[in-house]
Amino acid sequence: MPRDVSQRATRVDEGQSRTYNVHTINLEYDVKAEQRDSRWNFRVKAQSDALVREAATLMGTSKTAFVEDSAVTRARSLIAEHQPVVLSYEEFSRFVDCLDEAPVTVSELVDLFAQTSQIPTE
Repeated sequence: MPRDVSQRATRVDEGQSRTYNVHTINLEYDVKAEQRDSRWNFRVKAQSDALVREAATLMGTSKTAFVEDSAVTRARSLIAEHQPVVLSYEEFSRFVDCLDEAPVTVSELVDLFAQTSQIPTE
């Protein structure tokens, strides 16, 4: 399963302080199928059950797999928000220097945003 990692970092240059939020994802997967050896047993509203059952069907998976994947994904995201990532001074300086570089213009995006929106504004 992928592992989300988030951090907040602050750099002070010549009396100016800048704070950056950083979010990375480690995409290391364990290819072995893991045995389920724990049980979750809880009651839900009929409407919630129907909604989850429909979503699982749309995803082509079981309700158990859908609920487990959704809960684990959310749990990882929440935990990642509270786990700091430590960078050396050199790594952090290199990272902030990259953030401070002038933005690159992507002509395709400029053209896209110049078009009239197809979404009604009313």
